Amino acid sequence: MKKLGMVCKIVLILAFLLPVTPVFQQRIDAWTGMPMGKLHVKGNQLVNNSGQPVVLSGWHQPSGAYWTYQNSNYYLKLNGNNRHAATLAYLKDITDTFTDTRPKYGSSHGWNMNQIRLFIDREDMGDVAAGSYNFAGLQAATQNVIIPYINYAKTKGIYVTIGLDFTLANDEATTQSNLDKFNQIWGYLASQSAIKSADNVMFELINEPIKSYANGHWGGYAGENDFLDHWNDLRRFQNSIISTIRSKGADNVIWAAGLGYNQFYSLTAKHPLTDPLNNYGYAVHWYPGYGAYDNKDILQSQWNSNIKAAAQAYPINMTEFTWFKTQPGDSEYWNLFNGSNDGFGKNTKSIFTAAGNVSMTAHMNGFLLEPGTRSSFADPTAGLKWDGNASRQAMARFLFDWYYERAQAYPRATLQNSESATADAPTDTSIDETTDIPTDETTDAPTEAPTNALSE
Repeated sequence: MKKLGMVCKIVLILAFLLPVTPVFQQRIDAWTGMPMGKLHVKGNQLVNNSGQPVVLSGWHQPSGAYWTYQNSNYYLKLNGNNRHAATLAYLKDITDTFTDTRPKYGSSHGWNMNQIRLFIDREDMGDVAAGSYNFAGLQAATQNVIIPYINYAKTKGIYVTIGLDFTLANDEATTQSNLDKFNQIWGYLASQSAIKSADNVMFELINEPIKSYANGHWGGYAGENDFLDHWNDLRRFQNSIISTIRSKGADNVIWAAGLGYNQFYSLTAKHPLTDPLNNYGYAVHWYPGYGAYDNKDILQSQWNSNIKAAAQAYPINMTEFTWFKTQPGDSEYWNLFNGSNDGFGKNTKSIFTAAGNVSMTAHMNGFLLEPGTRSSFADPTAGLKWDGNASRQAMARFLFDWYYERAQAYPRATLQNSESATADAPTDTSIDETTDIPTDETTDAPTEAPTNALSE
């Protein structure tokens, strides 16, 4: 009996120690207790390997110099003036900030982000609408920035939704020329061993395919008499890309697009895409300037009319949203973001929470963090954007608190859940040996930024 009592004591001691001591010295990623494992679609939910529903909270981050360090030379100087290395260093720094749960900004908690919408930028892949598509540049960025970052992101509990800064001439998405390029890009990305079926990587097929072709004209706005025909054309277009991805053996979650500016999804459930794995949901954009601004009834109506049918059948990833009150002298473009915390913010929170299956990436880092010496766009060490500015009612602190709330409901790790501990991500990048990869180039500091700041 004495021996049995000693065993019981040891068991009790281990029960207290094990939750805070990773088993076999494996690291628990992101905030304490967050399971970091492969996700998949089940019904209208994104779920983990234990079948528990998951919603992700994060930020949209293009990879170009303008959207990272911008006019600051801090990262360039640290990395021999190599643009790709500087971008990667910035991405790591801002990820450290957004996954750090220690108290920040005068609050009792930190950030609790677990998703990045990482765009391969026009600076690397060219401007398709201008005829400067650059597949070799995209390959170089993938090997020198995207893949190393994916490996790093996994050590920080970050799911990476890869997207493309793919510009569409005259808003005409579904041309054969565009489809050929999309299939080339996604075929390449889906064949990379560090991306293909990676636990923390998802794909967003298209950014804002505004118009598709049907019945002799370009269209795609809800309310058009032949809206179904336009959706079917975009459906055909996306089915081709999905087929390309799956043909490479990649089982990553796919986020598909709707028409308009990622606005219209009412037909998606009755007219679904073709994915042999049924492992897809929809990427949606959500802005005050879509017509609701701070009006709760209009915003709810937009959800009910344009998105609800999709959300009842598929998980939703809100891959762009931003709000703040505009001020005299602001760019006219910023009217797209003209909403307040008390109006658009609280109404959005109510709608997304009620839906129960909405993941999010705020658009973008430059509306979350102030500029500073490390970046003239969004410095990883700076404070929250427009924090305390009552006239702006900007989203940064609102999201800072909301993301913390969402993290408390995130499925908790247990001793029985093997997802609670993950091995270190590999340090070597994996390169497809069948493809000629352009070598990285050393470049000078970025040239003058575009005049239409924070516009894509």
